[in-house]
Amino acid sequence: MFSPAMLPDACLPPRSAASLKPPRFPILTFNDRQLSLSSGSVFNLKWLMPGESLVSILWKFACANALPGHVLVHLMSPDVDPSEGVAPVSDGIDLLRLCRILPLPVNVLRISLLDATLPGRYLSVFRFCRLCTAHGYHSVLHQLEGEDRCPAHLQSLETRCSHCHGETPYVVNSSVIEAPFRCVWCRSHFSYGHLSLLCTTPAMRRQDRIAIRRRLLLCSGNHINDTVSKVHHLSAVETGESPGC
Repeated sequence: MFSPAMLPDACLPPRSAASLKPPRFPILTFNDRQLSLSSGSVFNLKWLMPGESLVSILWKFACANALPGHVLVHLMSPDVDPSEGVAPVSDGIDLLRLCRILPLPVNVLRISLLDATLPGRYLSVFRFCRLCTAHGYHSVLHQLEGEDRCPAHLQSLETRCSHCHGETPYVVNSSVIEAPFRCVWCRSHFSYGHLSLLCTTPAMRRQDRIAIRRRLLLCSGNHINDTVSKVHHLSAVETGESPGC
């Protein structure tokens, strides 16, 4: 039985050019053969919080630029198997190469690498604060063995998924990159609620950011205080805050 609601394509009126609008969210293209960025990349310093870990930064970068995990890992470390990846520490990451990929100040990236700024032992599994991950944030502080509570929310840090009880490795590989703020095994969100991948605007309170900065300075040591201060000044300029906050 013929229905006017199911007209063939040839009978449909042509679409006007005005109704065809380009997508508002930028899409990054890359060369499939060389796996290299072909038209730049999209990122905003305002998306970051003080002391943000490299894994957290890469999650946001991959989502903003629609980059598959294996492509991003290959761009960072061409000689590394993307499925195995590399630890996000200064000894395993080429900082100069990373700066060519991520349009961020070098000091921000240096602080995101664990043993580059925070000497001492760190966990090999991803440890997180559920409220921080709800805001799309993970700190290098969360990975230190000496830290057991989030400096912003004062909640105990966790390593196990609340659904499958699995632990996500703290490594930059294709599987981890493709599960932003989620368990690498069951893909459940680490946060209490459902995290929107398009929500990259920091939603944490000003006092939360201040608490993280103070704890970062305390754990970092005097030898990187100048570096951290520069990063805070850059963040303050971007957000309109007073650099002294």
